[in-house]
Amino acid sequence: RVRYWWGVKLLSGEEAHATELKVEQWDPYRLQHTAGGVQRLPTAKAALLAVRKWADETADGTAVGYTSLMIVPGYKFALCDALFTNTHQPRSTLLMLVAALVGGHHRLMQIYQHALHGGYRFLSYGDGNLLECDPRSSLPQRR
Repeated sequence: RVRYWWGVKLLSGEEAHATELKVEQWDPYRLQHTAGGVQRLPTAKAALLAVRKWADETADGTAVGYTSLMIVPGYKFALCDALFTNTHQPRSTLLMLVAALVGGHHRLMQIYQHALHGGYRFLSYGDGNLLECDPRSSLPQRR
């Protein structure tokens, strides 16, 4: 996920001379808006090639960076089709990520109710879940 947004920033010229790549908390939402919508964002392949080129041009050929990315409903996933995770506690930021992946708060609550009624265990020793990305939560697939 982060590498995609690094690539988008490189292609937009924002990180052209950076020695370290970064994705700030709300960058993906801003970049999507600035581009004019998800249809106008670069493909995942183009973004990753930009990161690879940038890494090849650095002294040691590695991509170094950081993120403070906040994934909430409305986020468009570029490189993720599914998430394997445990069952999270109410009101956690991890639930925002899961809600973004599965298609929003309503769908998250359906999944959460299933977990509660099914006796799922929560937290670190909780039951694992394989959650598929709702197609509406993904960037359009383009070549």
